[in-house]
Amino acid sequence: MLFLSFSCSTKKDIILFQDFNSNDSISNIYDQYKLKVDDILKIEIKTEMPDDEILKSTTPNIYANQSSDISFQYYGYQIDANGFINFVPLGKIYVKGYTISEISDIISNKIIDSGILIKPVVDIKLINSNVTVLGEVNNPGSHKFIQSNFNILEAIGLSGGLTINAKRDDVRIIREINNERIVLKIDLTNNIINDPHYQILPGDIIIVNPNSARVKNAGIIGNSGTLLSLLSFILSSIIVISNS
Repeated sequence: MLFLSFSCSTKKDIILFQDFNSNDSISNIYDQYKLKVDDILKIEIKTEMPDDEILKSTTPNIYANQSSDISFQYYGYQIDANGFINFVPLGKIYVKGYTISEISDIISNKIIDSGILIKPVVDIKLINSNVTVLGEVNNPGSHKFIQSNFNILEAIGLSGGLTINAKRDDVRIIREINNERIVLKIDLTNNIINDPHYQILPGDIIIVNPNSARVKNAGIIGNSGTLLSLLSFILSSIIVISNS
């Protein structure tokens, strides 16, 4: 009984957003992701003009039959080691370190300056956005997303939610910034909506560590069921020996 009492998680360890107030304001401001080497872009050019045959003939990949994630990545524009994409018909364009909206403006201006279209509409999507969630979640692994403002709760939701053994007050996020990996900490038991680490960026790795009860159960004995079985066997053996 003592072992079980020390192994159990308390209500305080499980409930999320414990200090959340219904009157708390929520900010919709989020950081725009800056493109990195090996990111893959899907770029579509549209126009208000009825005749866009010139554009179609010069950019065949844009209008290819792309019905799956694999084909999107195959026909997409991957950023090379030097930070460029080779975008037909404009040639090489440096995109590393820019946001999606900035690249959209750059390509739009180049199309206008080159005389291809007068009023182009540039639609760019990052098609290899993913987050990896490991540890005490029901469906660990790498998950894709397309939202610009993607948060840690959505990432955990894609992973099937937290297990009962998750350490909710010490979730770690590994993020690459300026070619360096940093480790961030976030406490899900507090109001994290306005936390700067609430937003998840492409390539982030989320680690949900086990709580103390889970760690104790993972010792040499194994778990509480195994320990109880062992104690029961020892007690039965003592009784048998005493009565013999």
